[in-house]
Amino acid sequence: MKLKKDFHPRMFGFAGFSGSGKTTLIEKIISGMPGYKIGYIKHDAHRFNLDHEGKDTYRQYQAGAQVVFINDPEHYALQVKGESYTLEKEFFKDCDLVVVEGHKYSDHPKFLFLDEEGLAEKEFLEGKLTGVIGTISLNGALKKIDGLPAFHRDDVKCLISFILDKMNDSVEASLLQGLILAGGRSSRMGEDKALLNYHGLPQARYLHQTLESLNIKSFISCRSDQLTREGLEDLPTIADRFIDFGSLGGILSAMSEYPKKAWLVIACDLPFVTAHKIADLISERDGLKQATAFYNEERKQFEPLFAIYEPGMYSRMLHFLAEGIHCPQKVLFNSSIKKLRLETQDFLVNANTPEERHKVRKILEGLSL
Repeated sequence: MKLKKDFHPRMFGFAGFSGSGKTTLIEKIISGMPGYKIGYIKHDAHRFNLDHEGKDTYRQYQAGAQVVFINDPEHYALQVKGESYTLEKEFFKDCDLVVVEGHKYSDHPKFLFLDEEGLAEKEFLEGKLTGVIGTISLNGALKKIDGLPAFHRDDVKCLISFILDKMNDSVEASLLQGLILAGGRSSRMGEDKALLNYHGLPQARYLHQTLESLNIKSFISCRSDQLTREGLEDLPTIADRFIDFGSLGGILSAMSEYPKKAWLVIACDLPFVTAHKIADLISERDGLKQATAFYNEERKQFEPLFAIYEPGMYSRMLHFLAEGIHCPQKVLFNSSIKKLRLETQDFLVNANTPEERHKVRKILEGLSL
């Protein structure tokens, strides 16, 4: 089985002939990156067995069980016969990065260990090895090949720095776009919340204008029957493709249309969200997590409707949707999230009823936003 480039957005391989020191170097890199959730994949050209002969699970596997699972309070292990590409993706999708040992002939990004006989270099120049992003020399002077970055095997700090730069490049490539959730039915308010005027404009237009002032290309998320609402008809929209799934459906619809983008999501019923608060959220973004969101320690709740969702959240949301879960709060609780401390929740107060709308307007009259 070959690993594909799309297996994980931040995947780094270490390839070379046996005895080149791959395992020792990978061990040092993993231990030198505390705070990151790191996955490790090892391709073994020989047969392997994770179990011990004579154990119950070993006996059942040898007897012909296709899937064997074992767990204790702190660990679990799964051994499956056959190809495992889809299963592997499921296990590794929550990792900040994945380190691969072996899989030399796959096309994923990899460092190539140069042996003294020049066999690895020969295979690379012959086009047999693809995805090489750097070379690693075992001893002596660095050897550059085809203009690739070159490293010493023992220069762990330099390799970690290079990997972190590549990871950050992947975040910057996920351009941030804005999504204004304005597809609700506003049943409690009695009128369309997206069209309420708090700042001299319909609220959805105000939020769109605010995001655009921060150079964030933005869209109105709405139902297909709301595309021509008066006062919003000229703004770019994304109609719901995931029908009757609330705000999660709106976010999924945007992600399905632009799968490589990150999304700054704002609900239209948050009248106290300002350009300053949006800028604060952006400045705290951690693109190596699946989302960045404010967290209320007292209530033990995230604010899912003023948050940033990274591209990797798309497959995770689909997984939850398939399980019958369409609450963004639950998705965040079960994902890798950068929690932002919530000093005050005043700017996250929403307005869903005429009484709340009246109160908000009274407060705004006395504020200089």
